Amino acid sequence: MRKRVVALLTDFGVEEHYNGVMKGVILKINSDASIVDLVDSAKSFSIMDAAFQLWASYKYFPKETIFLIVVDPGVGTSRQAVAVKTKNYFFVGPDNGVLYPAVSEDEIEKVIKITSEKIILKNRNGTFDGRDVFAPAAAYLSLKKPIEDLGELTHLKEKYEFAKPEIKANIIKATVLHVDKFGDVVLNIKKEHLGGIKKFCIEGKTFEIKQTFSECSDLCMVYGSSGFYELVLNQGSAAEMLGLKTGDMIKIEVI
Repeated sequence: MRKRVVALLTDFGVEEHYNGVMKGVILKINSDASIVDLVDSAKSFSIMDAAFQLWASYKYFPKETIFLIVVDPGVGTSRQAVAVKTKNYFFVGPDNGVLYPAVSEDEIEKVIKITSEKIILKNRNGTFDGRDVFAPAAAYLSLKKPIEDLGELTHLKEKYEFAKPEIKANIIKATVLHVDKFGDVVLNIKKEHLGGIKKFCIEGKTFEIKQTFSECSDLCMVYGSSGFYELVLNQGSAAEMLGLKTGDMIKIEVI
């Protein structure tokens, strides 16, 4: 019988013990668990960044993978801790919008609010639900136990969606969805927004749209692996060049 993979996405970083402790909780419950680090250093507190990285990644995993997401600036508040069953996967994390782009795309079948005292660790103190709530819930699902055992039926309250670009004539106001470690800037622009154009302007300077990073001798735009266009600088940081970060807006003139 094939194991269910647990894929972990957090903003804890590798220099802290938090990710390791969560893995320890999972392995204590299921010593045969298969745990994959999807992202261990998502941008701190950024629901947009984590939602994008989850959405861009989940469909490449085996069916029934359990995605354990802890980017949770609202920990300790009334936000729900949830487990979601979709058509092909399971998702465990806070109901703060971070799960929504992925789970809605894969078709939500059931949402459970994690409340079972048999699942939640006894020493829960409200500051580390990744350890006390989400990790044991994911471990329980990795044992192929029913999702209903985690708590009570509910629905997602926070339905975050990627913003659409504002387009007027030849001007596009785009939002930065993600900046990766190379400084590539993922915009909320898809192929249907650009048509067949080959050039664009930012602050009066003209650049080109290319097929690959290696074709870029200056700033350029490429159609990225996630299905969105990216501003890139070959072996340099487009984000630093333009002073952009996740959530910023940028005005682009298409020509």
